[in-house]
Amino acid sequence: MKCPYCSKEMECGYLYNGYQPVQWIPNDKKPSNFAFRATDDGVKLNNEFTMRGYRAEAYYCKTCHIVISKPE
Repeated sequence: MKCPYCSKEMECGYLYNGYQPVQWIPNDKKPSNFAFRATDDGVKLNNEFTMRGYRAEAYYCKTCHIVISKPE
């Protein structure tokens, strides 16, 4: 997917917030095993704690630092 702002290729990954901060994680990485800690190479999106897990495919632009969820 191309970034709508800079037209560079975006990296595919997913949004996740099990017991960690909401973060974008590359497809080849897994969430951290430690609660309240962001994954190595993950991009933290908030600091809120939640008891529910959530995962959605999303793309990240390293140039513009934006995350866009995949359209359904």
